[in-house]
Amino acid sequence: MAQDVRHGVAGDRFDIVTRAERADLGALMEVLADHAWAPTPFITVNDVEAFYGEVVRANPACTIGVVDRATGRLAAVGNAAPIAVRSEDLAALPDGGWEWQVVRAKAVLDGEPPTHLGAFAISVSPLFRGQGVGAVALAGFKDAARRLGLAGVLAPVRPPSKASCPGTSIEEFLARHGDNGLPVDPWLRTHVRVGGRIARSARRAVVVDQALDVWEIWLGRPILRSEVSFEIPGGLAPVYVQGSRGRYEEPAVWVIHSL
Repeated sequence: MAQDVRHGVAGDRFDIVTRAERADLGALMEVLADHAWAPTPFITVNDVEAFYGEVVRANPACTIGVVDRATGRLAAVGNAAPIAVRSEDLAALPDGGWEWQVVRAKAVLDGEPPTHLGAFAISVSPLFRGQGVGAVALAGFKDAARRLGLAGVLAPVRPPSKASCPGTSIEEFLARHGDNGLPVDPWLRTHVRVGGRIARSARRAVVVDQALDVWEIWLGRPILRSEVSFEIPGGLAPVYVQGSRGRYEEPAVWVIHSL
């Protein structure tokens, strides 16, 4: 059964459903998620991507769909899964970020008891951007965590606006605030406004290590062998050249949503 979510004006427009409730939306959810990452295809070529698909498919009750009430259109999809977080990790969340969270979700599938909901990504349809849909999806994650009896939601947040300054460290970027005291990144601001607490940075949330030939395909130009590093469109950090390979370490920001 669809669940009404009230979050300002946006909450009056949208319903939250899960993939378990609306299996008919499953294929569309996958298409929307894939479309969101199409401009940055390199991000999905990491060591845990195969596990990611497994943990998402195994937890349809944690895959959130935001549906426009008037039209029935899918406005956003959020992927998450229960994760097992040790007390020492919660006290100092690791630099591994997104990849670490996938590993901890796989641990739950392998039998460890879950403690939190790990939020992996929220993908918003281009038709609904700028309309508060992300905040509604975050409310859906919290609802899912409550239903499962978990302690809260952990999110290694990818701040998209950092792509404008890939050479800036994530710590320096995170220290930047607007006049209202909120983070300069719009997506981080959304998390904070709905009650999220910024815990720390994650310097290596996603690691992509590939041959320079592969990077050239993604980059769309030859890479000079004299280059020490290069920037890639949409990347949050430079790609560093190491011999015949390029290594990209994408930073993120840990945000904790307590229930």
